[in-house]
Amino acid sequence: MAGRGVITSLARSLDPRYATNRAVLLLMPIAGVMAGVVMLVRGGSILQMMGTAVAGALSAFGGWALTRELAPDDNIAAFVVMALAFATFPVAKPVAFLVLFTTMFLVRIVNRTAGLPARMTDSIVVSGLAIAIMYLTKSPLFGLVAALAFALDAVLQDALRRQWLFAVSCLSVAGTWFVRYGSGSDAESGLSAGISVLLAVVALAYAATVLLLRVMESVADSTGDRLSVSRVRAGMLIALLVASMAFPLGQPGLTVTAVVWASLTGVAGTAALMRLSRSGQRTGRHLV
Repeated sequence: MAGRGVITSLARSLDPRYATNRAVLLLMPIAGVMAGVVMLVRGGSILQMMGTAVAGALSAFGGWALTRELAPDDNIAAFVVMALAFATFPVAKPVAFLVLFTTMFLVRIVNRTAGLPARMTDSIVVSGLAIAIMYLTKSPLFGLVAALAFALDAVLQDALRRQWLFAVSCLSVAGTWFVRYGSGSDAESGLSAGISVLLAVVALAYAATVLLLRVMESVADSTGDRLSVSRVRAGMLIALLVASMAFPLGQPGLTVTAVVWASLTGVAGTAALMRLSRSGQRTGRHLV
């Protein structure tokens, strides 16, 4: 992805000159058609088929786009996640897409893959989206994650100090919500033990990937500067915290963070395979 935002610093265009972007532009409509056909076969109406087609295409694209933010050097992970994210379209709801793309914007604010610091309008819009998610999920948790993202942008390399304003704003709204309505957790809709263990394993594997990240080869879109390792790792942390909302919020939380979990799974899985491959190559050379 490459490009410079005119109104926003967070936009990244799908430049068809890159083979990976051409592949995404081809796979998105295929995913949409496949999802629509599934709905039609199940007896859905034309309107339902169209809605499902959009959900399938958005799930696939959203998973790919978020993964490109979390693992800029790993093209393979993005396409693995594209398939995993597409599998979530049967449970996709509008709030899930709002969570997905707002998470992506928060990660971009922190890791600056687009190259430029967030503009004031970017921060206003994204903080507004975070507040909307608090209302729709009936939980202050996303607001806390958004507050941390803005705070990280205010203290990391090339700090943008005005982000403290948005960090405090999100934290204040989240705190007010918690005092009035609570955390939004619901014991009756909690995750099963098996699902909880599976998610915990994915979270730990992903956390290990974050900790093991040492070097970045990718560069920012608009500046051509190599991405900051500390900022990329911080952005990865934001996605992990969003996904972790599933633990206290139970099944509803897992539903709205399903594509984020798919992203974490793909990033951790391909990173582990790459490390095993490099280890095997070194072992082979030593044997020779």
